[in-house]
Amino acid sequence: MQVPQQLPLPPQRGQELKITGTYPKARFFSIAVYDNAPVSTGIADHLFDAQIVPDPGSINPFATPDLGKCISSTPHHWGRSKPSEAPDQAYTITVVRSTKSNDKKSNDNVLKLNADTGWLLYRLYLPNANESSMGGVPLPEVSITLKNGQISQLPICPIFNRQSELVPVQAQIVPVQLEYPLDPEGGLDVPPVPDHIWFGALKDPPPLLLPNPDQKYLVSFFMPEYEPDRLIVIRGKMPGYPDTYNGQPVSQPAKGFKAVQLRYWGACLGELVSPLPIIGCATDARMPLDRHGFYTIVVTNDVLRPDWLPQTAVWLPWGDETNVPKLIFMRNLLAADDFSQSVQEAIKRGCWFDLPFPTPPTQEAIKDAGECALGVMGDYYPQAVWCDRTTFIKRGWRGCFRAADMPVWP
Repeated sequence: MQVPQQLPLPPQRGQELKITGTYPKARFFSIAVYDNAPVSTGIADHLFDAQIVPDPGSINPFATPDLGKCISSTPHHWGRSKPSEAPDQAYTITVVRSTKSNDKKSNDNVLKLNADTGWLLYRLYLPNANESSMGGVPLPEVSITLKNGQISQLPICPIFNRQSELVPVQAQIVPVQLEYPLDPEGGLDVPPVPDHIWFGALKDPPPLLLPNPDQKYLVSFFMPEYEPDRLIVIRGKMPGYPDTYNGQPVSQPAKGFKAVQLRYWGACLGELVSPLPIIGCATDARMPLDRHGFYTIVVTNDVLRPDWLPQTAVWLPWGDETNVPKLIFMRNLLAADDFSQSVQEAIKRGCWFDLPFPTPPTQEAIKDAGECALGVMGDYYPQAVWCDRTTFIKRGWRGCFRAADMPVWP
C-alpha cells in the first residue's frame, strides 16, 4: 500500500518550513520536495526513513536493526526514556529555499527547494499488520517560521482527499490527451501487444507524476482493444524482502529468504485515462510463492476473484472494460548493493527506454529494453503472456506459456 500526502509548498525566502513527526510502523516512508507546483519539473531533494536523523533522546527504528532486543535487555540506555518505556521515535525535518549562501545542508535533516513553488510529498508503503493506514502514527505536523520569528501552524492534511478537492489541480497535472485517450483527433496511439508481453525499465520517470526517487520501475503498456475471453499471466521470482508486516525490522528477511534484496516489491495495474486511476496492486508480503520462490499474477475481467483461480495465484482486476489503454508497472525499491538482478542494475547496464509521457513508447522500444533487462535480472524479470481463459483453467500457467511459445521453468 502506498499513501502519498502532498501540499503546495511556497515558503518565502528567509522562512523555514518544519515537519515534525513520528517514525511509522511500516515498510518504508519518505519525505520529498519537488520543484514547481502544480506542475512538477523534477525532484529537488528528499530523505527516506533510514536517512532521517531522530530528535535528541529519540531513535530511528529504520536505522536500528536490533531495536527490540535493545529495548528488552537494556532500556535504560535509551536517552530520556524510562526503563519501562520504549524510546521516543520522533524526528524534525526543515525545508528551506536553496540559495547561494546555503547550498550545503547545515544538518542531515534539511531539504532544499530550488523553485519559487513546489510540492511536499509524504510517502508510506505497507503498514505493519494491525496498524492503521498511516502505520500507527498521525500524519506529520507542518509549521512555517515567519519573518518576525512567529510560528504559523498549518492545518493537518486529510489522509484521503475528495475527488472534488483535486479537480482544480488535476487539470494541470493530467495531460489533456488523457481526457479522451482514444480520440482520433488527439488521443494516444497504443498499438496491439503480442502474446508475449515485455516489460521495460524507466530510467527517468516523468517528473509530472512526482516519481519516487528511491525506486525504479518496470512498465508495460497494453492494447486498448477489449477481449473478454483473454487474460494476462505474469510469472517471476520474488526477491528477498523484509518481514516488517509482522513487526520485524527492515534488516530482517521474511520467512524463506536468506537476505533482504529489496526493501519493497510491488506490481500495480493502472489506466491511461484521467485521473490516472490505479485498478489493483499486489505487494510482496501478500504474494503466495511456489517452492522455487516464484509468484504468479493473473489479470482477468471478473468483478470478483474467480472461483477457478488457484490460491497459489494473485488476482488483479482488468478494470474498465471500455477501450481504455492499460499499463502494468512493477516497483523495485532500495535494492541492496549486492543484489545484481534488480531493475536498478538493469538500468545501470543500459537496459531502459524513454517515456515521453503521456505518449506510450513503441512496443519495439519496450521489447528491446525488456530483452536487455531479462539478461541482467534473470529469473527476477517478470515473464508475461496473453492467454485464453479456457487454456488457463485446463492447463494452468504452464499451458498459457506453452501456447505463447514461452519457456516453462521451473
